[in-house]
Amino acid sequence: MNELEEEETLDEKSLYERIINRILSSSSIQALRGRISGEKKIAVFVDGPNFLRKLKNRQIKLEEVDEKIKDLGRTSIRKVILNEHASEKLIQAITNSGYEPLVSPHDIYITLSVEVMETVRDGKNVDIVVIASRHARTAPILAKVKEKGLETVVIGFEPGFSIAAQKMANQTYFLE
Repeated sequence: MNELEEEETLDEKSLYERIINRILSSSSIQALRGRISGEKKIAVFVDGPNFLRKLKNRQIKLEEVDEKIKDLGRTSIRKVILNEHASEKLIQAITNSGYEPLVSPHDIYITLSVEVMETVRDGKNVDIVVIASRHARTAPILAKVKEKGLETVVIGFEPGFSIAAQKMANQTYFLE
């Protein structure tokens, strides 16, 4: 094999590897792999006004939520419910973290309830619903999700982490 043929073979291998990597990284293939492996799909909903705040002189980050649940499965839905007072800077930071910001025109817990129940009802193949909130108003949402046969997780921090929400969830995670 001469040098030119060797170079063409290397280029073909490189192209082949790039094509394979592109196919394997597609969302459809990832979803199929998840089904085959039994990996659970997670939907995360964050109560923005109640959750995205300072804790012991540091700002809570969405990455901390991701870190807490990383061993539960693959996150397929990430939404942060905000009120009308959310700044453009906050909305951009949420988007940059890989979450979908939703600005509620009314009570954020109504929007949170609707979003969670639409996800559960629409059969989006979600196995676990995670709610990041300290508020007791999330307990009825968690109860309904459990009635649908899904696992529930609540993430919060003290002070003010609702005991009702903690007791309603299958699992509770605390941010320190």
